[in-house]
Amino acid sequence: MRTQSETSTARRIFGRPLAAATIVCLAATMAVGIGASSASAAPLTNTASTLSNNQAGATGVTYTQQMTTATTAVIGSVRLAIAPVNAAGLGLGNVYGLGPGTVSYVGGWLTYTLTTPVSIAAGTPVYVEYTGITNGGSSTWGPSFQTLDNATTPVVVDGGGSGTGAIVISGTNTAVTVQVAKSLTFTNDTPAYTLLMDPSLPALSDLSKTVNLTVKTNAGQGYSLTMKNTGLKTAGTGASLYTIPNTATAGVTPAGFLANTFGVSAALTSAGNSIAGLAPAGLATAGNLIGFTSAGATLVNATKPTGNTADTIALTNRVKIDYTTPAGTYADTITYTATPAY
Repeated sequence: MRTQSETSTARRIFGRPLAAATIVCLAATMAVGIGASSASAAPLTNTASTLSNNQAGATGVTYTQQMTTATTAVIGSVRLAIAPVNAAGLGLGNVYGLGPGTVSYVGGWLTYTLTTPVSIAAGTPVYVEYTGITNGGSSTWGPSFQTLDNATTPVVVDGGGSGTGAIVISGTNTAVTVQVAKSLTFTNDTPAYTLLMDPSLPALSDLSKTVNLTVKTNAGQGYSLTMKNTGLKTAGTGASLYTIPNTATAGVTPAGFLANTFGVSAALTSAGNSIAGLAPAGLATAGNLIGFTSAGATLVNATKPTGNTADTIALTNRVKIDYTTPAGTYADTITYTATPAY
């Protein structure tokens, strides 16, 4: 049996621990309550974002942010993540579900910040128009939506992606690349010919053979045509027909063409656009002849493409002999080279 004094002492001993336990329980209850508030946040619903103009580089575009809140909370701002844009002219259009505020664009987010944070109930439709935006380049992206509290460092209350799918910024240009192949077509209608000559017969002592060349090319700066020979000669006796010097100043007239010589005259037909011309000054007069050389010489210069009609060069090779020309079989190789300038 306890006395009043013992009972009072017991109360003093057990009373304080009981109060401390009560405080601990209360603190635990408060901690659980805060955690429950954060954990109750849910994804935003009815999220959608639209553009008044989805063309790349379009100016004065309005971006909209639509969503329904999921958590009752004090909201300091809402924001929309978008593809890179030029927001120098950013402005504010219509706003529903929120109080007055201002807009900004930082780090890829269009943000509407309330002038005075307010408590927004769960299930509240929110709509914000961000105006005066200049779209970036072609892209496809999915917008992100967030509501944030009014802390010094705002914390996301609710968030979510677009419920209407990706947004496409469509390019307004079509890049065109056309690759035109380089082409030159050269023809020689006479791969070989033989002249049977006899100094005793005038009809067989002065003979000619025409070789027709054609050049067709799309080379932007035209082409050049050169010719050279190995020398008309016979290996058996070492005799050779003399050639008319290939001078840059004068040719030989048909009447002045001497015996024991081998020469060529040229006629150029350029019906297209090549602006071709015979290069040797000795061929400036029609019918005149010049001699071949082993070093080679430029025969034709053209400065533009030929067009669909090929340039034609008629080369008349002339051999004249007399009794001073040693008998024998003479051979020569004439080489023509067309070089395009693309």
